[in-house]
Formats: sequence, C-alpha cells, structure tokens
Amino acid sequence: MRVEEQVHPSVASDRSALPALVPLAVVAGISPLATDMYIPGLPQLATDLGTSAGVAQLSLMAFLVAFALGQLAIGPVSDAVGRRRVLLVGIAVFTLASVVCALAADPTVLVAGRLVQGLAGACGSIAARAMVTDVLVGHERAQMIGSLAAVNAVGPVAAPLLGGILLLVGTWRSSFWVLTVIGAVLCAWAWVTFRETLPPERRAVGLGLGANVARMVALLKIPRLSLYLATSCVATIGFFAYIATSSFVFQGFYGYSETQYTLVFATNASCMIVSTLAFRWLVGRVSEDRMLSVGLLVGTAASAGVLVGALLGAPAGAVWACLAVVTGSFGWTVTASSTRTQALGRVTPGTAAALQGGLSFGLGGLGTPLAGLLGGSPTAMGAIMVAGLGLAAVLQTVVPRVLRLSSSGE
Repeated sequence: MRVEEQVHPSVASDRSALPALVPLAVVAGISPLATDMYIPGLPQLATDLGTSAGVAQLSLMAFLVAFALGQLAIGPVSDAVGRRRVLLVGIAVFTLASVVCALAADPTVLVAGRLVQGLAGACGSIAARAMVTDVLVGHERAQMIGSLAAVNAVGPVAAPLLGGILLLVGTWRSSFWVLTVIGAVLCAWAWVTFRETLPPERRAVGLGLGANVARMVALLKIPRLSLYLATSCVATIGFFAYIATSSFVFQGFYGYSETQYTLVFATNASCMIVSTLAFRWLVGRVSEDRMLSVGLLVGTAASAGVLVGALLGAPAGAVWACLAVVTGSFGWTVTASSTRTQALGRVTPGTAAALQGGLSFGLGGLGTPLAGLLGGSPTAMGAIMVAGLGLAAVLQTVVPRVLRLSSSGE
C-alpha cells in the first residue's frame, strides 16, 4: 500500500491561516541565526572561558546535534497536536536558553545551554515548513519554501556581521543577549498573530514514540524520498565542514582579523541569497530535480577548487572565491531537496520536515568534528567538502537512473 493511502488525504487548509512571509521566515530562521551570530567570537570565547578551540567548537556541535534530534522528535508530534502549540513552546524555551548561554561562566554550562537552545529552536524550523505544506500545494508550495529559504539566507549574512559589530562594543556574550531579545519579541508576536494551520480533523492519529516512529517509517518506504534525504545528508557534511572550520582557517592560517572574516562569511552567504532567489523565480519553469543536480555538480567542482588551492598554497582570495561558489550552489541544493521532500511527504508534513532537517543536521553535522579531527586546516576543509558534495552529486544524478526511480516517488 502506498503511503498516501495510509493516512487521510492532504487537503489544503484555509490559506488565510498561513502567517505572513517575514514573521514565518524569522520563526524558521532563528536557529540558523543562533548558529552563525557568535561564530566570529569563537576564538574570543575559547580564551574567555579558558578552554581550547575544540571545546569552543563543541558548543556549536552541541547546538547542531540538539537541533537535529529536536526536529526528529518534534516533527511527528506536530502532525498529531498541531503547529501553533509546538511553535509557541519552542520559542519560549529558546529565549530562556539564550539567557543561560549569555550568563555561562564555564564551558559546561554553555554547552548545556546550547543543547537546550538547539532542541527548542527545532520547533520553529519544523512548524514553518509544515505550515506551508498544510495550506499550499504544487508550485505555490515550492515557491513559498523558496521564499522562506531566501529570507532565511539573509541570516548567514546578517548574523556574522552583527556578531562582528557586537565584538567591537561588547563580547561574545552579546550575541546571546540579542538572541534573547529576538526570542522574546517573536514569542509575543506569534502568540498574538499566528493561527493554527492544521485542523483537528486532518491531524495524524497517535501520540508517542511508537506512533512517531511509524509515521517516519511510512515516509521512508518511499524510495525517492529516502534518496533525497541521503543526498541532503552527505551534501550537508561538506557544508558544515565549512561552517565550523572557516573562522579558524581564515583567522588562524591566513591571518584575517575578526572583521575581515566576517566579510568573507557575509560575502559567501550573499551568494546563497542570490541563488535562492533564482530558485524561487525558476521553480515552475525548471524542474526542482534539475536545479538540485546543477547545484550539486557546481558545488563539487568549486569544492575541488578549494582543495587544490589549499594543497598548492594559493592566496586566501582564491580559496575565498571558490567558497563563494560553493555556498552559492547551496541555494539550489538545500532548497530543492527541501521542496522535494515536502512534496513527497505531504501527507504528514511535520514528519517530512523532521526527516529532512533532522537527518541533514544530525548526519551532516559530522562534518564539524571531522574537520576538527583532521586539523581544521584549509586542506581538511576542502577534502571534506569535495567528498560530501561529490557523493551527493552521484546520489542525485546517477543512482535514480540506475534504480529507475522517478521524482514522483515510484
């Protein structure tokens, strides 16, 4: 029996229930903001807390792992209880966890706060994508997810810039105080304006570990959906290697200042914004599968440029240019894999969002410790990026043809 026949049909809800784009995007993007804002201050954080760069990076890894596990736990629950309740609780806990991080006096407290922050932040990411899938179908759904991705892509640009500015007037703790204020405002905003998009009659039956796992298994039985998930996971390994290592590469190996590194990160993320906007404009004219394939192939080639540049001792500017192309390619890679997963998993969109986001961040997050274990050098960063994106390109362009899988899930 096909998964579509195992649950009630996915009938669009009242379109007016969908929140406006900007607040919905902020809900979805608050966790990426929490990831990127304090990255310029990681070296300062390590010094202030009297710890190593590895432990400082552990606070980033703790957030990413918790964010991944939180999505896997929360997504199926939202299909059973609705989106609004999950979202409000998550934002409130995120705000409190930000306070704990801002006041942390030792690495253990900071890592614990980041764990809770990641778990809570997962609620917003899940709710936003599920809300869109609750009320929109077809190209409208893909375009809205693309719009969310475009607005969210501003986060990697604005967050490091803001983090760098905060370092000029304060310390790394200032980033967490800013997150506290954002969380408090967003919680009040959502309480007043956000409506429920999943009516009781369309909710999945069953609440608990067994029911949650059953919903995941039902979606994983769709072969093409599972392959999209695998592609997303291995590609994200390369992306996280860049996220976790680039500050140490440019500041430690190439001698960039915190402000200069902030410019590097912001420029690269700007490329992702442009490509995501292009995805939003092209969807409906060009297939999402084609854009996913092009994004992965271009990203693989540019990652090879990073590796070769590192091995040959090329100037930092050459490595920077290649990284800009890689991050630009992710505008198509991340968005296309998300829209295809939501389309094939539309019967339980919270669970589909959980699998796509949770597995990508969880398994993809392996790029963070792997880059550290390999020395955190430009060569290590480039090698992991080539391996992750290259394998993802094979999974997207070769394997479906070999297995004769269509994008409809057959």
